[in-house]
Amino acid sequence: MSGVLELPRLAWFGVYCQRAPGVGFWDPEETDSLDALERDLIRLCEQFGQGWAVYVLRIATSGIREYYVYMGGGVDFTQVVPGLLAQHPDYRIDYEESTDPSWSRYTSCLPA
Repeated sequence: MSGVLELPRLAWFGVYCQRAPGVGFWDPEETDSLDALERDLIRLCEQFGQGWAVYVLRIATSGIREYYVYMGGGVDFTQVVPGLLAQHPDYRIDYEESTDPSWSRYTSCLPA
């Protein structure tokens, strides 16, 4: 994992479902829309990451999909959410950024 030292920052994106999820993580009728938003999120992270970003994890819980992307020091993701909202204006999308040089958030999700 020597390459992780070059990607010490962690971006978190929260995408909130439009429809009540019922007994699942999201309403099955919303799957195509959520999947399209996910593809656009990954594409924008690749574009703005300019080779210094890695999408590593999606966590789905009732009503929200969370995405985790590690990135290098010079990456600027401030245009990712506006870009997503331009294509998916009916969704609530949150963004937070933190420093996680040891990738502890990612490794905490791996099986023991």
